[in-house]
Order: sequence, then C-alpha cells, then structure tokens
Amino acid sequence: MRGFGPGLTARNLLPLRFAPRPPRPPGPLLSSRPAAGASSLTRAMDDLLRRAVPPTPAYELREKTPAPAEGQCADFVSFYGGLTEAAQRAELLGRLAQGFGVDHGQVAEQSAGVLQLREQPREAAVLLQAEDRLRYALVPRYRGLFHHISKLDGGVRFLVRLRADLLEAQALKLVEGPHVREMNGVLKSMLSEWFSSGFLNLERVTWHSPCEVLQKISHREGAAPVRDRGAEQNHHRHLLLHQPHTAGTAGRRAGNFPHQACPQGAAGQLPAPAMSKPKKDRVSTSRSDPVPVVIIGNGPSGICLSYLLSGHMPYVKPDAAHPHPLLHRKLAEASGRCLLDQDLDYLSEGLEGRSQSPVALLFDALLRPDTDFGGTADSVLSWKRQKERAVPHLVLGRGPPGGAWHAIEGSMVTLSQGEWMGLPDLQLKDWMRRKRRGLRNSRATAGDVAHYYRDYVTQKGLSHSFVPGALVTGVEMGTPQPKDAGPLFQVSGMLTTKDRGQRPFSLWARNVVLATGTFDNPARLGIPGEDLPYVHHELSVLEAATRAGTITPASDPVLIVGAGLSAADAVLYARHCGLPVIHAFRRPVDDPGLVFNQLPKMLYPEYHKVHQMMREQSVPSPSPYEGYRSLPQHRPLLFKEGQQAVLCDPHGHHQVLGVSLVLVLIGSHPDLSFLPGAGTSLATDPEQPLSTKRNPVEVDPFTYESTRQEGLYALGPLAGDNFVRFVQGGALAAASSLLRKETRKPP
Repeated sequence: MRGFGPGLTARNLLPLRFAPRPPRPPGPLLSSRPAAGASSLTRAMDDLLRRAVPPTPAYELREKTPAPAEGQCADFVSFYGGLTEAAQRAELLGRLAQGFGVDHGQVAEQSAGVLQLREQPREAAVLLQAEDRLRYALVPRYRGLFHHISKLDGGVRFLVRLRADLLEAQALKLVEGPHVREMNGVLKSMLSEWFSSGFLNLERVTWHSPCEVLQKISHREGAAPVRDRGAEQNHHRHLLLHQPHTAGTAGRRAGNFPHQACPQGAAGQLPAPAMSKPKKDRVSTSRSDPVPVVIIGNGPSGICLSYLLSGHMPYVKPDAAHPHPLLHRKLAEASGRCLLDQDLDYLSEGLEGRSQSPVALLFDALLRPDTDFGGTADSVLSWKRQKERAVPHLVLGRGPPGGAWHAIEGSMVTLSQGEWMGLPDLQLKDWMRRKRRGLRNSRATAGDVAHYYRDYVTQKGLSHSFVPGALVTGVEMGTPQPKDAGPLFQVSGMLTTKDRGQRPFSLWARNVVLATGTFDNPARLGIPGEDLPYVHHELSVLEAATRAGTITPASDPVLIVGAGLSAADAVLYARHCGLPVIHAFRRPVDDPGLVFNQLPKMLYPEYHKVHQMMREQSVPSPSPYEGYRSLPQHRPLLFKEGQQAVLCDPHGHHQVLGVSLVLVLIGSHPDLSFLPGAGTSLATDPEQPLSTKRNPVEVDPFTYESTRQEGLYALGPLAGDNFVRFVQGGALAAASSLLRKETRKPP
C-alpha cells in the first residue's frame, strides 16, 4: 500500500462530509425475482469479479507487475452502482470476500518454509526474505482491487460508501462469516491509513490560501460564499481583517486542517522567500531587490539545501563519539561550533568511501557513521533552528517537491538501501514507521520515497519557499552595474496556473543553484531511423502499448537495447506480459562493468534473474526462457521503415530483425537548455557534451560553486553525485558558501 489515491481531493476532504446517497448511475438491469434473474445476476457477479480483481503476481515479479487497466476497476464501480437493493450488494461483497481473499495454500507453504529455516543455521537475510514472502502471501487479493479503486476520481468516496454498505449488511444479517469480517477489517485499516491525522497539517489561513479553502470555511461559519473571482480579494479580507498585526495582540486567527492531497497554495503565485523581515509576495523581483538564492530543481538536492538555508543549523552532539578516530579528534577541536562555519576541507581530509566528493563523504559519515559496515549507529549531529541565519531563497520545480521521483512507477523499488534515501533530521525508516509502511528487502518503493520527500517539505516548514509548476526557460547574466555587489542572474520561465494555463515569470537573483537531476533527456544512439514512430526511449511506451492491446504475445518481438537497470525493468515487464523479447547490448555478459555484477544477489534477485537470462540465452537454444533472446556485443546500426532493425554482431556481420517496437534504454542526460550553450561551457571538458557520468559540471569540491561562473552552483548528478545519500554533502558545501556570502554582504 503506498500513499493515497487521487480520489482524495480538496473537494472531498474540506470538510469530509457525505451527502445522502445520490441516485445510482445506470448499471445492469437487475431483477430481484429469485428464479432465472437471480441465476443470471450470480453469473454476472462471478464474471465481474474474475475480470476486476487483479491476480496476485509471483513474489519475484511483485514490483514489476503493471497496474490493471483502469477500466477493470471502473467496471466494478459501475456494476456495484447499478445494484439497487441491499441484498444484491451484500451478495456481491460476500462473493468478493469469500473467493478473493488469501491463498491459504500459499500461506501454508510459506509458513512451512519459515519454520524450516528457523531450525537451520542459515544467514539472517535468508530467513528475513522467507518471512517477507509469508507477509506477501497473507495479503488478500481484494486489497489490490480496493487500492486501485482508490486511484479513480472519487474512488475513496466510493470505498467509504462500500464499507458503509458492508456494515449495514452485517447488521441486517444479509452477509456473515469470518471472511466478511476480515474484509471489513482490511478496508477499515486502509481507510484509517488514508485518513490518518498524520496526513493533516494545521495551516494558517493567509493571503495565499486558495479561494476554495476560504469558501469551505465561510460555509461552515454561515458567511456568504465567493461567487466570482472579483469577490476573492474581499473574501480574503473578510477572513484576515481580524488577524493580529503584531505579536501579543489579541485577535481571531483563521486556520484549517488540509489533507496532503489538497492544494498547498494559490496556483499561479510565486511566494516570497522566508526573510528576516516580511515582504509582500511577488511574482517577479526587481534588479534592485534580487532574491539571494534561486534553486532550480526540487528533488532531494534542492530540498536538502532549502532545509539548510531555512536556518536549520547542524551541530555535533557534545557527547558523540564518532567511530572514525581522526574525524572524532577533528570534531572535538571545534566542539559547540556550527558545522556550516567550520573548515569542510580540513574535516573531510582523509575520509574514504563510495563517493569522489570529500564533503559528501564527510556529511554522510556524520549522518550515518558506520552504515557501510552494516552498523546502525545514530547520527552524531543535532539540529538547531536559528531563524536569524536563514537565507531567503526560492525553489523552482516543474512538479511537487521530490522532483523526478514522482515520475517513477510507484511500485518500483530503490536501488539504494531505504535508509540511505532519507534527508537530514527525519529518517526514512522513522517516517515509514509512523505511516505504517515497511521496507522490502531493506529497499523502499519509489512511491514511498516520493511521498516522503513531499512530506518532508511540509513537516520541516519549507513549503513557503517551494514553487511547483515552474518551468525555467532561461538563466542569463545581467549586465554588470556599479551599484551591483556581485553578479546578478535573471531567471525566467513559465508558471502553470490552477486552471492549467501558463503565464511568464521573471526573477533576479544573486546566486543560482542548479539541482535539476539527470532524468530529463533520454540518451540516444544517434543512428539513422531513431526517430521512426516504432522507436522509443521510455518504458512507459511499452506499458501503454500492452494496455491498449497494440502489442500482444502474438506480435513480433520487442527489441530492448541496453544493459542497465532500466533495460532490465523492460525485460521483466515484457516477460510478465508474455511478449517475445530480443535483448541487445554492446558489452559481453561477463563484463565486470555490468551493473548486475555489482549488486548482491540476495537483495536484488529480480535483476540477477535478468542477468542469468542474458547469459543463458546468448545463443538460440532450448531453455526455460522461451520467447527471450539475448544478443551480447551487438550494436544497432539503423532502423528501417517497415519495423526492421539492423544490428552488427561481434564479427561485423549484419542482422536484419523484424520487430514490433524498439526501446532504447541506455541512460539519460540533464536538460540545461535554459543555459547559454546548454551549459557545455560549465563542464569539466567544455569541448564535449555535458554528462553526469563522464563530463559533469566542474565545481569547487568544498563549495560546489562553478569554477567558470561566480554565483552559479551545481548539486547532485550535475556535479557527479549520483546517489541521494551523497547529494546532501553538496548541499552542505553550497549552504556553507552561501551563508558566508550573506555574512559578508554589505547592508
């Protein structure tokens, strides 16, 4: 279970009140006569449940299985809506509970496996995986149906009413039994999780509150609702006039408890950054009053930097004992001093680890002292809020906080361990425990990670600095003027409004931080025919084609190009759908550089399964992997009209293959088209295209400021840090540099 469905909207939750049951939508014409009509109704119910309730995938494919077509869940909702009598609804719910619950055979088998492992001296990881299989077997099939219904528009409201019908049927003895009671408990648990108080936040009603929120409040207070946009400002004024203007003044404050799914601010507005002295909100800033820092990108890098710039200062705990002796001695030399004010070069000297960035290794060592050795020691840092040291800033992002994590299929699991995905002062495992979620083989799902990042911004009070829906189209250096204290940047772009319209914005900033990540532009082969309509660069295209039925097991093979994790995901998905696959990649299968050779088999069984298929199916031969063919050391040369791909084998011979679809999954590049020359002048080698792996932005390793442009910073993959646990070090270095600039800035 991850997060909540899109059925949780502001309309449903502010406040949560259900009107009397409306007339049910048109559904099947049903009769309550007990003879032939009842028999046909029973058959219709059974047929519906077989189609609508998603099957439970095999444990190994649980994270790669596509979601069922939306129409299947909608069919259930429509059919249920057409049942006019309580007895008919009770009959359907009884059949759902009885026939689509837990597979008791699987439970018995997995239980026996756990008991057997407990009696044998095996590694703890093997037992934990067996226990995870048992937990997976204990999930009833109808839970998947409820989960997917929750994603429909109004789906959660439907499930609330469904449970009300279930309780009514139990009270009237229309349906009984342990299976029904169990389903009621499962549904109750799901609804309790979605409507947990943990998703509610007390927010002050201000000038930025959406008009819809104010209408809800005024309705509850008996005030006149807002009837048009022209009355919006008067309505705001009605609610805000009674707020105190100074601390200690008695007065009435308006507030509300919004759900996480509700809009967080007035669409189309750029909020003013947090400042020591409040200023009027603005869509644009002038050259004479620039924003100190504009962060482009609202993923983990941008969120972490925003947290540090908002006045959250890291200090080493007085009684902390770091396991690294040299680092412990250095930290003791500056006891009681904020980490941002210390010499990061000196502190990070001598540290070694999985990153090339010394500050990334330092911050990681302080947050997770012995994690690389399997330890669970607590962070040696404590955090103090010092508002007077906050640096005003704005964080611009195309979507909600979390960046590209919201674009990844939510059931996918992270490559890194779950504990390494956390941000400062809020461990992911603690957040998941409060949300009653759990890790899968020590890894988190992309959906949970995206939800965590969005929740982090809210819980840490950073929302006022974040501007979702902002697409940056240009960053230019302003012409220097004598009164300027340093370089100024003009950041321009388009802002998506609440009505899906767009309007331009323009900001002046003293510093710009690039934190856009690397998932914007898929890497291309650069060969003829790559723009033909059957050649694609995203897995989502294959998912859409299988759901639409344009590609089936009877189609020509799908050609997947690449040997990374994205290509492996595509292979797993295609195999799950029964599609024939040709898998081509340029390296030999035993190349130590392949990512599969760097992943522990115990933690990543699905990827090692793909690697095994790549090795065993490198030549056509009978094997368990019918419909899959591996072509190592093959290079695509061109794609021809008529859906034909020409490949070159290791001996230089050409092969022409008929295919239904081509997926080129060989990585991605950042999109810095808003910079002059797409940012190539900032790269380590300005003569080559900018690449996060081979040619990143050249930055000072202890400030992350560009060595080629003063006032311009780069974080995360753009600077060569490709894992969340290490991007935070770049944020620490940048925050330390920006704080020093603000301290030196003349009044």
